[in-house]
Amino acid sequence: MKLRAVVLPLFLLYPLYAGVMYAKQLAILFPAASDHHHAFAGPLPANAELVEIPASFGKVRAIFLVPPVGTAAAPAIVFAHGNFERVQDSYPIFKNLVDSGIAVLQLEFPGYDGADGKPGYASINEAENLAYDWLAKQAQVDPQRIISMGYSIGGGPACELARNRHTRGLILLSTYSSIVDIAHHYLLPAFVVRVPWDNTTCERDYAGPVLIEHGRHDEVIPYELGMRNVAAAGDRGEFVPLDCGHADCHFDRTIFAERLPAWMRKHGLLDAKNPNSDDSGPTNSGF
Repeated sequence: MKLRAVVLPLFLLYPLYAGVMYAKQLAILFPAASDHHHAFAGPLPANAELVEIPASFGKVRAIFLVPPVGTAAAPAIVFAHGNFERVQDSYPIFKNLVDSGIAVLQLEFPGYDGADGKPGYASINEAENLAYDWLAKQAQVDPQRIISMGYSIGGGPACELARNRHTRGLILLSTYSSIVDIAHHYLLPAFVVRVPWDNTTCERDYAGPVLIEHGRHDEVIPYELGMRNVAAAGDRGEFVPLDCGHADCHFDRTIFAERLPAWMRKHGLLDAKNPNSDDSGPTNSGF
């Protein structure tokens, strides 16, 4: 009798739980989105350009961080941020990369910070593809050395871009193996998933090098899911475990000033060290 008193309410409540998670899923995954659209009003750092690209939902918004004038056609990174961020929140972490001669195109999610559209599987994938296509045509960029990079929720679109376009490398920071795995972690079935990013499948099919970093104490995207990415990348992957969680995993300056450029040089994606780069002193590397 006591068992029935426990099981019956759970049996009745579970469909309600699953239904709410399905209906509210986009709001949960993209909490910083808004239906209020407006022109970009944020600051721009030096050597930065606001980019707007026509899309099915209006315009894709991105910020193009360009290496110093006179630099030869540079390698470039397309970056997809986390679900609580805007592009301007990540300016400081890329300074060392730009100083090293690497261009960075920071993609804004549709519906974020006034950008057109609404975030979702189709719209963000479309935005990533259009951003890559624009970047590959820029005179400052070597189209044979474009890398896809994603943090947290941005790991899904980063992997999709690696699947759909000719990227030479893939970088995943504190991201999941798949949204289905995240659903299972919260005791939800796969059929409720509305944004089916599957990073492990993309990684298994991807022929280029992969760099993965993940916090051992990640309470949002469990370390175990990060390790599934490592397994999927196989011999093409390089893994750096970090002593942090998720929101407090600030990716200290060494990834952008040292580890990432070294990884790119190792795979022929970056020329010898730029003498103009400044490795002295810390930077604000918060996401």
